Amino acid sequence: METVRDHTIQRVSLVDNVTERLRGALLSGEIKPGERIRVAELEKTFGVSHIPIREAFRRLEAEGMIIALPQRAAVAAGVDLEDLGGLYDLRRVIECEVIRRSVASMTPEQVARVEEALRVLVATAQDNDSPEFWERHMDFHWSLLEPAASAWVKRVLDQMWIASQRYVRIFVSETIGDAMRDHRDLLAACKKRDADRAEKILRRHLDRTELAVRKAFVPSDASAS
Repeated sequence: METVRDHTIQRVSLVDNVTERLRGALLSGEIKPGERIRVAELEKTFGVSHIPIREAFRRLEAEGMIIALPQRAAVAAGVDLEDLGGLYDLRRVIECEVIRRSVASMTPEQVARVEEALRVLVATAQDNDSPEFWERHMDFHWSLLEPAASAWVKRVLDQMWIASQRYVRIFVSETIGDAMRDHRDLLAACKKRDADRAEKILRRHLDRTELAVRKAFVPSDASAS
């Protein structure tokens, strides 16, 4: 029984590792939108069987990152301005409402968590295209919303934040200065418990990011063949 339990843990870890590596390649644009992803090629690249790769495909398809195809293949999900607009519209609807509730009711301990999350984010900002930076970026935004967010809000936001990250990392290279100023302004609003100000800053932050992607957007001409 112990052997079976150990084998299960190792297999889950392998699937997690393959999923993380594929997700990273999709987010960074190493695997381009519309590009075909073949299981046989990944078996050679990763040195694993098709089983963890297919499980990783299922996870990434659930996240909207890929579209599974027959014959042991998949294609990286496409990107377009209509999808971008829908994504940021929904983010504004959810996040701007939640941050109002969150900031208005923050305890000193919760404000301190926002401040610490920003400190850690700033410490990783030198390499703002690294997975570590983007993890800390999501941590900071979650610290702003967590006091008033439900588990359902977290599930929805996780998927939207990953999708947003993909657009920004593929198309935009210079947003860090304005973004970090917004982050500092958000912390200041938290300290003052100024819910109206926090909502205004977050809306500006989302608007600016969407506009930056729109300006830099280049339709993908990758083939799915």
